[in-house]
Parts: sequence; structure tokens; C-alpha cells
Amino acid sequence: MPVLNPGPDDHDHYWDGSDIPGQPKMGTWLADDIPDLMKQNFRTLKSRDGWAFMGSSSGGFAGLKTVLQYPDRFKAVLASGPDIVPDSPFWKGHEKEQQENNPQVLASQLIARKGPDVYLAFQVGTKESRSTINAINGFIATYGNKGPVHTTLNLIHDGRHNAYTYVPAMGTGPMQWISNQLEGPTPSS
Repeated sequence: MPVLNPGPDDHDHYWDGSDIPGQPKMGTWLADDIPDLMKQNFRTLKSRDGWAFMGSSSGGFAGLKTVLQYPDRFKAVLASGPDIVPDSPFWKGHEKEQQENNPQVLASQLIARKGPDVYLAFQVGTKESRSTINAINGFIATYGNKGPVHTTLNLIHDGRHNAYTYVPAMGTGPMQWISNQLEGPTPSS
């Protein structure tokens, strides 16, 4: 599986799952190439009703932003401890494109257009950074459950910013909530 944020683990070399000018086309890879690969190799639904993202941290950001950017293709996301705004250093000098990949801007535009409906499940641990918790709560307060943007939050008691926190917590509600929003599989004829 290609790495969403390749580069040294010093937090200055990542791509926000976006097509940043002059950088690898990570947004195209996520929004076009991966779904095309799935459609070519598996039975999939033709409509967006069977398509969702799941990710944590920067992967949660990428899923959140992609669902809001392409609501005609993707219906839902389960974002655990996501970033809320694009913050890669590679955006420097590309403010217009950065805003085109900003979930806050995208949610506002979707609300103004009145749809289509998207379903955003968030998870965050109570022991994560205050800035992460505040950003998620702020996003939900500003855009959540307004018009076509439907949100839910799973607050994980004593949870931290890691898979040990997120994976077990998915079974306490978020996976069922997302599943209820999507069309289920049907047997082939």
C-alpha cells in the first residue's frame, strides 16, 4: 500500500492527501486511482452510497477532506483524531489550492449548495492534545448537522492519538453509524 505521508518522521514532509502543486498527486491517488483499482478488481456499487473513507490523524484528514471535496463520489468518513485544516509546509505559495482542500471551506460550500448529504463520524481521545480536541469540536459546532453535513462524535475516555485507542473504539458506535448511512452489499446473481 502506498504511504499517504511518505518522508522522514519529523512532521515536515507530508502531503495532506492532496494535489499540492509541484508535489506527488496524493489527492488524485486517493479520490481516483484507489476507487478505480477497487472497481476493476471487486464488485462495487456504482453509486456513492457504498463508498466511505476511514483513517486516523493525517489519514482522517485526507478522508474528511475527500468526502467533502467529492460528495458526488463518497458518502461518509470515519475520521479518528484528524487534522481539520491542511497544514503541510508544501502549501507555501499555494493559498488558493490550500483553501480548495480545506474541510472548513468545503463544508461551508456544501451547506450553501444544500448537498448532497455526507456523513462524518469523528473519534477523539480525552488524552489527545487540546488543540486536536478543540479543532474537532469546533468543526462539529460550526458545520455539523447543518443541512447536508451530518456528524457524530465518539469521545474515547482516556484515549490517546494512536491505533490502540481508535481501533477498539470503532466498535462502540462509529462503525455501526457509518454502516447505517451506506448501502449494504447484495449477493451477485
